[in-house]
Amino acid sequence: MIDKSHVDKELARRMCVAYVSCQLGVTVATQYKNTPDDVGDLWYFLAALAKKLVVENQHTPFEELATKLIQ
Repeated sequence: MIDKSHVDKELARRMCVAYVSCQLGVTVATQYKNTPDDVGDLWYFLAALAKKLVVENQHTPFEELATKLIQ
């Protein structure tokens, strides 16, 4: 089951906003206003994955962490 606490909802929403604003060529602030509070499960999954990677690799240099995320 995907965790949908307040923090997870906000992280998922902000990741969605960042992606969509980049694709549409609008500012993040504009897209944030136009994005619903509840985004799709894909964004919750990606938020959980990002959070897990950050927690597990707190002391890992960014280059190594970016490589792990891409793989």
